[in-house]
Amino acid sequence: MNLRSWTAMSLLAAVIAGCDRPGSTACEVTNPSGTAVANSGVGSWPTELSWREVWRVGGSEETEELIFPADVAVSPDGSVAIADWGLAEVVLLDPDGEWLGPVMTRGEGPGEVQAPAAVTWEDANTLLGLDFGTFRLTALDLASRSATVTAVDPAFLSPVFASGEVTFVALQPDHTVWLEFPGPIEDGWEERSFVRWSPDAAAHDTVTRSRVRMSSGVALSAWPRSLLGVGAETWVVSDPDGRYELEVFYRDGTSLVRFCHPGEPLPLSPAERGEEMDEEMPEAFRATLSEALADAGEPPLPATTSRIVVDADGRIWVQRDRPTPGTGNRHGVSGARHDVFLPSGRFLGSIRLPQDHRLLEARGPRVWALHTGSFGESSIVALEIEGF
Repeated sequence: MNLRSWTAMSLLAAVIAGCDRPGSTACEVTNPSGTAVANSGVGSWPTELSWREVWRVGGSEETEELIFPADVAVSPDGSVAIADWGLAEVVLLDPDGEWLGPVMTRGEGPGEVQAPAAVTWEDANTLLGLDFGTFRLTALDLASRSATVTAVDPAFLSPVFASGEVTFVALQPDHTVWLEFPGPIEDGWEERSFVRWSPDAAAHDTVTRSRVRMSSGVALSAWPRSLLGVGAETWVVSDPDGRYELEVFYRDGTSLVRFCHPGEPLPLSPAERGEEMDEEMPEAFRATLSEALADAGEPPLPATTSRIVVDADGRIWVQRDRPTPGTGNRHGVSGARHDVFLPSGRFLGSIRLPQDHRLLEARGPRVWALHTGSFGESSIVALEIEGF
């Protein structure tokens, strides 16, 4: 079933856990042009749900070492590919979580990687990986272990390299690469843009721009900005001014739907006000950041959302919790609450991940998450939502 037919689907299984039932107040889409969906804030969910851990890999297991999992991709049969930036490997798991070992290892030859940043499935038997170390895409046929290499324009990757931080990267099966570009900072605001590159495109394509509030070199997530989520066939952009509105686009740039949700932003935390900082930060940085946050003041309207994930079913997971200043994580907030929408923009409900888990991918009731242990060890965990 293709995505265009998905937009006419009826409500899928709801996924609600760990949060209060929202009110029924409706929202209103501003300046609608085309299909618009105004959600009431009430999804359809069972009254009792629970999490069940299906399997986990990594952690303290010496034979299943993971250092910095940058990305995961789930195949149609449930096999999981892990791009580990720290290991310089792409590791494969079977649908039951059995560790099958690396299928791309450190090196410069075909089928080898140096800094794998993103991975996806080109088809059921072909892995596609983006390697920042060699500026190229590698398509690996798992049956024959033969690899096809495509160079990525260095001018596309160089702004991110120069910044020293990869804040957002995504890869689609058609070989489109997405990055967030840093920009100039003036009066405490940085101009950032989300840009995509394709081997078939004549030039890089800037999809959206917005200003990001900065303080002591740290992006302040309490201040609204544009966010981007990228799936296999769609991409989703949030409103830059803080309204809970998102627009879904097909991969050719055609707008599918603009939708809204009446969810209110969370109140500012003491850390966002500079009053209680993360004790794990270096003391000098903690003091500097606390003072800078106090000087920056409070946004007129705090950000309603802080991350967008488009899952393997095309559903849209909108993270509500904001990261603590100075502790931003590309994989989102630990134990965060997410609002979940169909590709059509219809609201399903809200779900909160278990503590120390960060959302990576989902399909149906199955969620794959990154778990960080008490000693900083990384695990990939398959969770199942039970009760519906």
